[in-house]
Amino acid sequence: MKQLFLLSVLFVFIGLNFLSSTDVSAKNGYTEIEVADGGTVIGNVKYMGDLATMELNLYRDWELSEAPKTATEKIVFSKINNGLKNAVVSLANITHGKKKVIPAIRPIIDQQNNIFIPRVLAILTGTTIDILNGDEVMHNVHTRSVKNQPFNLGTTYKQRISTKFDYPEIIKLTCDLHKNTYAWIVVLDNPYFDMTDRNGYFEICDIPPGTYKFQVWHEELGNLEKEVTVRPNEITTIEFVYSQN
Repeated sequence: MKQLFLLSVLFVFIGLNFLSSTDVSAKNGYTEIEVADGGTVIGNVKYMGDLATMELNLYRDWELSEAPKTATEKIVFSKINNGLKNAVVSLANITHGKKKVIPAIRPIIDQQNNIFIPRVLAILTGTTIDILNGDEVMHNVHTRSVKNQPFNLGTTYKQRISTKFDYPEIIKLTCDLHKNTYAWIVVLDNPYFDMTDRNGYFEICDIPPGTYKFQVWHEELGNLEKEVTVRPNEITTIEFVYSQN
């Protein structure tokens, strides 16, 4: 009788843990599946701001001293097609899709000449980042995060900080020792995202057929979103435009 009672308690315990795991999975809101007939979305993010703002970007893509670069680094776009660099494009409402793959090689943010390089980094939840100090001076890395554990650490030349980010959010990094030095880490909870290149182009592939909300985030220009229907084995082209007019 005593054994039956213990077995009953054990089954109840296992059942509660199963329900708890299911609940956590549901809260995460993303299920990995095999995507056999996925579609691809390619596109371009453009900046069509006014002339006053464009004048601030005459130095884009050139090596600059720290002062003018500070004035121009927020909005970097191509003078050929107005394509905007460093915008993060992602799918907001996808519930199932391809497997999340953490990169085998850790992404790096390096502090060089008092500047974080790259300025914007998009990663998947669970990714570990190495933050380096490439300068022969003391730096500091201070994260403004809410969901992920914030930290505020000093670094010397060639020292690195390795940190894993487990929760989706947009995090600002600063160096408290050098004002106006900062970067952004965009942590996403599904693998469907990309960052625009120097001409504003992006590509997101292996998307299960369906209709999704595509979002764009830019540190200075804010958010854009658009509903897009993805068809099996087809390439869909879309465009986002930031305008200050």
